Amino acid sequence: MNRQVIINADDFGLSPAVNRGITEAYRAGGITSTSMMVNMPGLADAVHAARSLPGLGVGLHFNLTYGRPLSDPAAVPSLVRENGVFLDGKIRRSRNAADVAAELDAQWNRFLETSLFPTHLDSHQLLHQDDPVIYQVLAELACRHRIPLRRSQIEHPHLSPPALKMTDWVLLDTYGDSEGLQRLLHYIRSAPIGITEIMCHPGYVDDVLLGMSEWTEIRERELRVFTNPEIAWTMQACSIEPVNFNALKEHHVPTEGGIPPPGPLSKPASPHTRSFKKGRARSSIARTGRHANHKRRRRRSGSPSWKLTLL
Repeated sequence: MNRQVIINADDFGLSPAVNRGITEAYRAGGITSTSMMVNMPGLADAVHAARSLPGLGVGLHFNLTYGRPLSDPAAVPSLVRENGVFLDGKIRRSRNAADVAAELDAQWNRFLETSLFPTHLDSHQLLHQDDPVIYQVLAELACRHRIPLRRSQIEHPHLSPPALKMTDWVLLDTYGDSEGLQRLLHYIRSAPIGITEIMCHPGYVDDVLLGMSEWTEIRERELRVFTNPEIAWTMQACSIEPVNFNALKEHHVPTEGGIPPPGPLSKPASPHTRSFKKGRARSSIARTGRHANHKRRRRRSGSPSWKLTLL
């Protein structure tokens, strides 16, 4: 079995400047896939860009924390504030499954109205990883439409339908620090057999972004990483195939015993890296930018593991 890597840029459609950064990263060979938000001001611009880049895989980035729902706010009360805006993602919320399903259907249908079809499904701020209600709703839709769902670092053993497609591995990290490029290249060289997803957030900053997100300048620092030609050179030199989520259409997920255990990753000097745990363990969180501010500031005890392990 070959080694294949998906490098997916989140937040396509968030703003025209973010879109421009993502398309530049794709043209530079630094990403292969992206996830599109369909209730954000940059949607039309993102769709126009996607139509001109048929090789770019585009999935649905399900959003429950930025802006307003596409559903009638009165019909999804557990998702919104009194003014109809989505609840803040900084605090863990109790969301009603029917409300989540209704808004997911609305965002799914808006995506289809663009004449594109999602290559995969994931969630803004990793909501489906932490919230089993959201995970179950997304898993059911992914199975219904036979598309992959981003692998969760937290095991949901009773909520994963047998038909659910996911990559074998997922890497959730940030790359805006001084060692971001070298850490990314190390991840690529260390990619195990199977399909690995590497998530990132390259982009430029504009007034639209500044009005919605605290995750700003770090996008431009990540963009410098993901437009570096060393990414494509490293994959070619290591005989790693760059793919998007369409590669999972014919992919048969191997059993754990069929995959050689990956070697440990050396601990990077930067504090901005997530650790990767197997099963129900949570990953550590990046301490800068949106991951620290919006992903509910997880706390955990003990020393982090710096091994890339099968999830």
